[in-house]
Amino acid sequence: MKVRCEVSGWLHLCLLLRAGYSHRVTAHTWTPPLRVISIVALVSLSACTPSGGATTSSAAPTATTRAERSTTTLASTTTTVQEASQAIPPIPLSTAELESLPGRIAINSDQRQAVSVVAPDLSTLVLAETAGEFAAQATWSPDGEMVAFARVASNGGASVVVTAVTDGSSVEYLTPFRVFYIQWRPDGGALGVLGAGGQGTALVIIELDGGKVTPMHSAGSFYFHWSPDGSTLITHLDSSILELVDVATGERTRIETETGSFEAPQWTSDGESVVYVRPFVIQSAGIAASQVTMDQLVMRSVASDDETVLAEDLGITSFSLSPDGNSVGYTTGTDRELRVVDLATGNRQDAVSATVFVWQWSPDSQKILVMGLEDGGLALSVWDAGAVTEYFTALPTGPFLNRYLIFWGQYDRSMTLWAPDSSAFVFPASDRGDDFIFLQRLADEFPVLVAPGAVANFSPSSA
Repeated sequence: MKVRCEVSGWLHLCLLLRAGYSHRVTAHTWTPPLRVISIVALVSLSACTPSGGATTSSAAPTATTRAERSTTTLASTTTTVQEASQAIPPIPLSTAELESLPGRIAINSDQRQAVSVVAPDLSTLVLAETAGEFAAQATWSPDGEMVAFARVASNGGASVVVTAVTDGSSVEYLTPFRVFYIQWRPDGGALGVLGAGGQGTALVIIELDGGKVTPMHSAGSFYFHWSPDGSTLITHLDSSILELVDVATGERTRIETETGSFEAPQWTSDGESVVYVRPFVIQSAGIAASQVTMDQLVMRSVASDDETVLAEDLGITSFSLSPDGNSVGYTTGTDRELRVVDLATGNRQDAVSATVFVWQWSPDSQKILVMGLEDGGLALSVWDAGAVTEYFTALPTGPFLNRYLIFWGQYDRSMTLWAPDSSAFVFPASDRGDDFIFLQRLADEFPVLVAPGAVANFSPSSA
């Protein structure tokens, strides 16, 4: 059974505009739209950047250990969302009590500019909640023991705060700009962060041990992914340039000067190759000679430059390797169908034929969470070995839509909506004009309300 929140088809406009966005910070508060005209304001605001140029800095970290933190326990009963209007029917919730979670969940509350972590036992650790300050972009470390988030103080000073969720101790690293994207190095020892600066979007590397903050370079639009050993970045700049960046020296090696329509490139799990989209021109001969450009999904060896074409479809716009590295999923820009290719055999499955907005592999590499476009919002379903189970249709929260989903090609590399054991997923949705975090267990028919909040993501481990 699917539950539908009836809203105009505003997400179709998002799909058309999404490919043209670059990373830009959004500092506004947004009210979920009940009419299609509201998306005009949303699109305008999502392209805003803060005023003022970036400056370079290598300031040492400031220790901000918090010995005493208030730990509360969420009520173990399902909360009823009160109706404020008949425009959107409420999302039905499970009648079962929320007794535990299959992992930790980091939650960002846009109204209070707060960041908190809910543990499996439902206790809550508040990481940031200060009047007049901004805290967002909560991102888990690879081992699930720390959360990094962007902070802007009341005096305008920008930083990244890294907090240990076991004891609440934290360290603050001053940054030359307001950070709007964070990606951990695979070993958890450093962060790559993006913010407004230079030519538009600038990259800084933060070494956690010693606190060194190193400005790298900038571009109009900037997407990146760490290699598995953490020594090299693959970057996609200005929607056209692909480079390998030696993190230690800053040396940049250009490997493509024209790319297809996509956001973030990706390393293979063995660190030997990178995957990206490039244009391919088909030239026909004869009297009616013509040429057609289509996008190819390719896997390129870093050492030898040998290439394997994984898919040839017009307008590929998103792709992702499964966590085990055995498969790659991708959607096409023409019909937005989701397809899965086995890298060993080359066999392809047409996984989901509906219009797919964004999607994400489960940690066990067996399932894919699909968010499909419907007039009522995003229809959430799960693909599992050829079968698709439909869950609920919801309106995503404003911050989740215009700060995350619009740039999902990049966020898919650094955060997950899936529980560590692949048994459930978390989703931020608006209902009656308020923002809530819902947990959908795959075995249940309806979601469970976890807490108020605008953005949420699961930790990589269940401890």
